[in-house]
Amino acid sequence: MEVKNAEIQLLYGGATHSFFEMTEAEAQEAAKEIKKRAAEKAFSRGLPIYYSKKGVLVAEFIDGRRFVVENSKLTVPYVEN
Repeated sequence: MEVKNAEIQLLYGGATHSFFEMTEAEAQEAAKEIKKRAAEKAFSRGLPIYYSKKGVLVAEFIDGRRFVVENSKLTVPYVEN
């Protein structure tokens, strides 16, 4: 069976060109999409997503609760300043 390139669908990514060739707006849109996909995957498994905000490691849960992570443990609720 012959498969044409147009019939192949990417499971991850999906960018039409290299990250290094993207404009700033395209890179920001890609980053937003990546965060959305990571959150969907983690939340569907009951796990938080982790990210750094102003030098602080944050764990965010599906219900919106956010905690500071120190030494691999959730410490205090994260409040943006």
